[in-house]
Amino acid sequence: MNQFVRLALLGVVFVLSGLVAVSPAFAVDMSAMSDAEKEKIRLIVKEVIREYAASLNEKQGHGAANSIVSDIRQANANFMRSHGPAYFKPFLDSQHPRATVITCSDSRVHTHALDASPDGDLFMVRNIGNQMATAEGSIEYGVHHLHTPLLLFIGHTACGAIKAASSDYSKESAAIRRELDTIQIPKGDPGLSSIKLNVNNQVRQAMSKFENEVISGHLTVMGAVYDFRNEMKQGQGRLNIINVNGETDATKIAAMEMMKEAPAHKPARAMPRPAPKKAQPTEAESEENPAPAKEHQKPEKQAPSH
Repeated sequence: MNQFVRLALLGVVFVLSGLVAVSPAFAVDMSAMSDAEKEKIRLIVKEVIREYAASLNEKQGHGAANSIVSDIRQANANFMRSHGPAYFKPFLDSQHPRATVITCSDSRVHTHALDASPDGDLFMVRNIGNQMATAEGSIEYGVHHLHTPLLLFIGHTACGAIKAASSDYSKESAAIRRELDTIQIPKGDPGLSSIKLNVNNQVRQAMSKFENEVISGHLTVMGAVYDFRNEMKQGQGRLNIINVNGETDATKIAAMEMMKEAPAHKPARAMPRPAPKKAQPTEAESEENPAPAKEHQKPEKQAPSH
């Protein structure tokens, strides 16, 4: 069915569904229809729109998406080549993450800064502003069903959600306003103090919800700031712990057993940002020239003590 026919059919369906009133008499007939009949017409409209959207060719779509999808597929193909069955074996049938981690949705905050192999290890929850209120069900699942002994809230420097919440966001959509409404920080202060305050607020809310788990010693609630700008002067890219079960005194936190530094290792050479990716090879090229790679194996990690 060509595009012209689709558009024509779409217009006809709009008329029949009552979206366009042809005449008062017709409108009365439409109002007399049962809810089941109206729902059937609405479904037809949705299906026609869906088919029309699917028929859009590349020139009508967003050109950048083609390159992005190609890059993602190529990265996934590389991952598959270097991660064989042994890597996935520990978590094929179930997951036993060590921590429930709530971070901002910001693209500059990702798990590779926290865990070299997060698969099956971190139960990740992401939203704007790394909040408890807008992801309570997901967080509860991690604590109550997966029984993670650590609940970690991670804010970050240069947070767009904090900047928005500290200013006038009344012109944002209703959906965005709802998620900003629950960030309780002063107006006019989008900086580090508000970022820390927001993290501390999330820890406080979580401790209230999971009070029994915290008191019994089965859960530690922690707050941190991922600083890729080095605003806290502790090193670029450092995860700075600022709250442990409500304790915010930096000296007391530093003295905690969990804060002891791991044995020093020779630092790895800093890796530059990857060069632009080459075009994805065709299936025929991939079959003719398979890229050999040493298979990674999921490293074993010590099970947390409860």
